[in-house]
Amino acid sequence: MSFSIQILNQLFFFSLQSSVINIVNFIISIALSSSKISFRMFLNMNPVYLLILSINFIRISSTTKICYGPYVSASSLEELQQDLRSVRPLPINCGGLSCEFYLSSFSALGSMGPLSAYGPLGKMGPIGHQLWNPTAWKSKLTEMIDWKKSNMLFGLSDNPLSAAGPLSSDSYHSKLPLLNDFGKHLQALGLFGVLGPLGPLGALGPLGALGPTGPYNTINLKGHRRVPVRWDKNKIRRFDLVEVLDESNVQEELDCSFMILGEISQNNEIDSYYFNCQSNQFVTIVLVPELSLDYFNLTLLSNEDSSEKIASSNSMKYINFIQLGLMNNNGSFRIDVNLRASYQFLLPHSYRLIVTGSQDLLNLKDEENNIQGPHIIKC
Repeated sequence: MSFSIQILNQLFFFSLQSSVINIVNFIISIALSSSKISFRMFLNMNPVYLLILSINFIRISSTTKICYGPYVSASSLEELQQDLRSVRPLPINCGGLSCEFYLSSFSALGSMGPLSAYGPLGKMGPIGHQLWNPTAWKSKLTEMIDWKKSNMLFGLSDNPLSAAGPLSSDSYHSKLPLLNDFGKHLQALGLFGVLGPLGPLGALGPLGALGPTGPYNTINLKGHRRVPVRWDKNKIRRFDLVEVLDESNVQEELDCSFMILGEISQNNEIDSYYFNCQSNQFVTIVLVPELSLDYFNLTLLSNEDSSEKIASSNSMKYINFIQLGLMNNNGSFRIDVNLRASYQFLLPHSYRLIVTGSQDLLNLKDEENNIQGPHIIKC
């Protein structure tokens, strides 16, 4: 009898801790260590114990976090503190400078790199409404260029989005790693994967043929559009256009390929955006400040459960980004943007939020062990 009471007390204690693993391990140890315990004993448990156990199990199961897949963020890279000894493949040859140097705050991922306010994705680049932005001079008469005209680009067998371009398996898996170790880590979930061909600087991003500098005028384009592109002689793929939207024009859930021109007007303001992505693709989210003295936080949450934080990036060292390997589920997401710090007080705290999906170009199961390291956060 005392042994039964001891068991109930242990279960009660574990239930208060809300630890499924402890409960399961304890029950298994009971089954292995004693043949005297029977199911009848559990049926004769005090109702109070049963009630507490039931409530805890229900609460635990209802708050179980969904695993969407591994991700890399600016914060997880910052935690490396430029120590690459645990990263595989180990980056050694990154060109003229050390691989550690490229993880410094004033290099590729920092405020002087291509993702910064001074880079091609920033305010001084080709996309925007200012006189110096080429997209501001595009014709406003039609939102879309006729398919017959765009077919001159996407209908060619060697167009930028075809198997002859940077998105092909040969280019991505063979030629890119042959450049050097920096090239290898331009692949998704690599140290510099956010700068690679599947990120916003690549062919699928806003600077490529699917964005407003291509044959389609996607500035404040309403709705979600996919365009057919000749992949090779025998295959046609469909790609999402990259809509570039002012914050005031975001009135619906977005797809997995867009750019938002936003602004934080108050220190406690949080801008939230909703979007959907199909599984089996890498999703790269980058938050580009339009002024280098502004620092923003980036948080990715589940749209179905606002309390479920999937990933976040709040680095002061790098431009904040999240690159997620969406392996297990279709994703309905919410992105929260807020101002972390600012060292200028005269100009608006404006930003550019860019989401780039790799679509169905890769099988993520095949990429699972391509790159390993503590910078990759797994479920």
